[in-house]
Amino acid sequence: MDEIRVGLDFGTHQTKICVSRIPDEGHGVPEYEFFQFADQKGVEQYFIPSVVQINKDNTLSYGYVDPKDEKDCMPMPRMEVVRLTDIGNIEEEAEKLYSKYSAGEDEEEESKAVLTEMLRKKYEIDKSTYKERSEKAQAKYDEEMSAYNKDKNLFRYFKQATFAEYPWECKIGSEILCIWYLAYILFLLEDRYHEGFAINMGVPTDENNYHQKQEMGTRIMLTAYHLVEEVYHQDLRAFLKEKVNDLTAKTVLLPFSEDEKEYNRINIFPEAYASLIGLTSRGKLSEGMSINADIGGGTTDISFFIVKDRTPHIYKYWSIPCGLNYIAEMSGFDYSEKDFVKNAHKDIIDKFNRKKEDIVYNLERRLIEMVRERGILKSNLLNALKDRILVYNGGGSTYSEISTPINLFSDVKVADADLWSEEIVKDKTKVGRLFNLLTTAYGLSVSEDDNEVVLRDFDNLLSYKKVERNERAEIDKDVC
Repeated sequence: MDEIRVGLDFGTHQTKICVSRIPDEGHGVPEYEFFQFADQKGVEQYFIPSVVQINKDNTLSYGYVDPKDEKDCMPMPRMEVVRLTDIGNIEEEAEKLYSKYSAGEDEEEESKAVLTEMLRKKYEIDKSTYKERSEKAQAKYDEEMSAYNKDKNLFRYFKQATFAEYPWECKIGSEILCIWYLAYILFLLEDRYHEGFAINMGVPTDENNYHQKQEMGTRIMLTAYHLVEEVYHQDLRAFLKEKVNDLTAKTVLLPFSEDEKEYNRINIFPEAYASLIGLTSRGKLSEGMSINADIGGGTTDISFFIVKDRTPHIYKYWSIPCGLNYIAEMSGFDYSEKDFVKNAHKDIIDKFNRKKEDIVYNLERRLIEMVRERGILKSNLLNALKDRILVYNGGGSTYSEISTPINLFSDVKVADADLWSEEIVKDKTKVGRLFNLLTTAYGLSVSEDDNEVVLRDFDNLLSYKKVERNERAEIDKDVC
C-alpha cells in the first residue's frame, strides 16, 4: 500500500497542492504530482484561487467562481484622486509672470521679489488645501470601504486575516471562511485519494507564535473534516447546495485535540520551514550559513539556517505580514495587474525591502555579539560570512526589484527546477516552469511530521568555548 502525503500550500491569493506517493508503505522511492483544478473554462490549472463567493441563490462557490453569479451588493468604492499642481521653480515662474505683464515702468528686482513671495504663499495655501482635501478623501474612502466590506459577497484574504496581521470587517468571520474553503479542498482530495492520506499544511508564523498558529490551523482543519465527513457525509453536491445561513449554523469551530490531530494525520508546519525543506531536500545548497526568503502574496517568510551534511539546521525563522499584495495595495494597483511590482513607486519597494533588511541586520548584529562574547575578532566573522547565500522563492522571486542582496548575504540565488532533477515528478517539464510558485507545496509534501520542527539552539550556533583576549579563535568555514 502506498503512503500518500498531501502538501497543502494554502495561500493568501491562491492555493497549490503537491501529493507525494511513496510505495511499499512509505519505504519506496517517492513520486510527486501537483494537483490540478478545473477553471471556469474547464482548463486544468495547478492553482486554485483562495476565494469564497456568496451566489445570488445564497449558495456558495469556491476557487474559480463566476462573477456573474455573485449576490448583489453595493459597488466597490473608488478613492478620489486629489492632485497638487507642481508650479516648478518659483523664481523662474516669477520671471515669466514679470516678462508677460510688466509695463517696464516699475523696479524690476522689487517686482520680481513681490511676485516670488506671492507665488510662494499661493503654493503654501495650495499645499494646505491639498492636505486637507486628501485627508477628507481618505476618510471618506475608509468609511465607504468599511461599509463595502460589511456588505460584499466575494471574499479574499481570509487566510491572511486568520493567521497574520490583516484587518477584517466582513460579515462572515475569516476563520469560518477558511473552514469552508478547506472543506471544499478536502472534498476534491477525498474524491481522488479517498481517506488514505496525511495532510501537511503551512501557516505563516515566527518561532514565538508557532504553537498558537499550529493549534489554530489544526482546529480549522478538524472542523473542515467534520463538515466533509460527519455533516455532509462526503457529498460535495449537498455541500454546494447548502444556503449560507444553514452552513453557518452547522459550522462550529472544534477545540484542539492531539488525538484527533493524529487520527486525521494533520500536520501544521511554519511556511518558512516548508519552503526551506523544499529547497534543501536533495542537498543542492552549499554548506554554511544561508537565508531563505519566500515572498508570497500575503506574507514573506524568512528562515536562517546552516546546511551541514546535506541537511538544513534551522536556527531562526520569521514571518512578515507583507507580501506582493502590500506592494499592490500601497501603490494603488490590482494584484492581478501584470508587472505591478515593476511599476510600483520606488518608495513602496524600498519600504518593503527594508522589512527584510531589518530582520537580517538584527541577525547579523546578534552574530557579532556572539563572537565578541567568545573572544573572536569581529573581522573573522565578517570575512567568513562574506557573500553568503540568500535564496529567494515564491511569486516575488520573479521580480529583481525585491529579490535583492542584503548586506553580508549577497550571493542571491533564485530557486529553480534543477532542485527537482533527481525526483520523480509527473509532468516535470511543465511544472518546472512554475517551480518558484510550487516550492512550498513540494516542501510540505516532503515533510513528515510537524513534531520534527525543532529549532537548533541559537546560542550554540558557534560551537566555541570562550577564549581569553590573548588567545585566537578561528571561524569554522563549514559552519559559516
